[in-house]
Amino acid sequence: MALITLTDVVKEYPSPKRRAPAIRAVDGVSLSIEKGDIYGVIGYSGAGKSTMVRLINALEPTTSGSIHVDGVDITKLPETKLRSVRAGIGMIFQQFNLFNSRNVAGNVAYPLRVAKTPKAEREKRIAELLEFVGLSEKARAFPDQLSGGQKQRVGIARALATNPSILLADESTSALDPQTTADVLQLLKKANEELGVTIIVITHEMDVVKEIASHVAVMEHGKVVEQGEVFDIFANPKAPATQRFVSTVVQGIPGAELRADLTARHPGTLVTLSFRDGRTNQGQALRILHEAGITVELVYGGMNEIRGKSFGDLTFALQGDADARRRALDEIGGLAVVTEFDTITPGGAA
Repeated sequence: MALITLTDVVKEYPSPKRRAPAIRAVDGVSLSIEKGDIYGVIGYSGAGKSTMVRLINALEPTTSGSIHVDGVDITKLPETKLRSVRAGIGMIFQQFNLFNSRNVAGNVAYPLRVAKTPKAEREKRIAELLEFVGLSEKARAFPDQLSGGQKQRVGIARALATNPSILLADESTSALDPQTTADVLQLLKKANEELGVTIIVITHEMDVVKEIASHVAVMEHGKVVEQGEVFDIFANPKAPATQRFVSTVVQGIPGAELRADLTARHPGTLVTLSFRDGRTNQGQALRILHEAGITVELVYGGMNEIRGKSFGDLTFALQGDADARRRALDEIGGLAVVTEFDTITPGGAA
């Protein structure tokens, strides 16, 4: 069941130049986000992803199109009714946005005070949330006494204070080191699994999508250029922007310059085996080569796993009888996509 649906959503801003056409930050975006998903939205700076977040939580009006949240078209609601919509949507920010004048408990309490939650209930909720994010002992600490990861945990606790059904994480790990990023992503997974919160992760880091998301949309110039399940997008990226993002975390088929370097350093026939169907067939492929008497050297690539399914590109330098190699590769063709490159003799001479 779709919890959030965007249909042909457009957001334009007036151009700063006189008589120039409006700037279209979001350009005809259509998305469907299921209840319970962790949905990644990835794009480079200026792609329109953060603007889309402000449209989803009704901080800005759309120019055209519709946005349904839990079956209600929020683009048609008056401001008085949008407040209750926003109350059901938590926000996590890149720069934490904590109140430096309030301690940790006070920061978590803020949305509860705004919601006029009774004091006893408020204090109970604060204690529950700080335990949930692992900061019970930091309740009286102030933001300048916390690490970046601890600040973001406070931000998550505050975002969850009013029991939202939706959590929007806008570049929430961009200011963190890799280990702290991993810890924060695990906490978001915990919120999704234990609290049932639907999470939209806005990021420019494909590693974040690979680690946490079930589905992803790739944005470029205000448009969604590709979307689908994370495994499918990683294993078979189609749009050029998607291919660029995937290449940052996946070693694919080597390009011409890298192939020249590999063939100069590794004698034999350079072959890439591409595994894309989610099955672990690489062991069987290597066994076929070994039984054919082919010497195998792995020179580039690797395998990846997303949600229990494997994919990847393995590039080998193969040496042995040409006919035996041909028969082996033909057999492997039923397990993987085979891409053959130049044959090199020892010492790198063609």
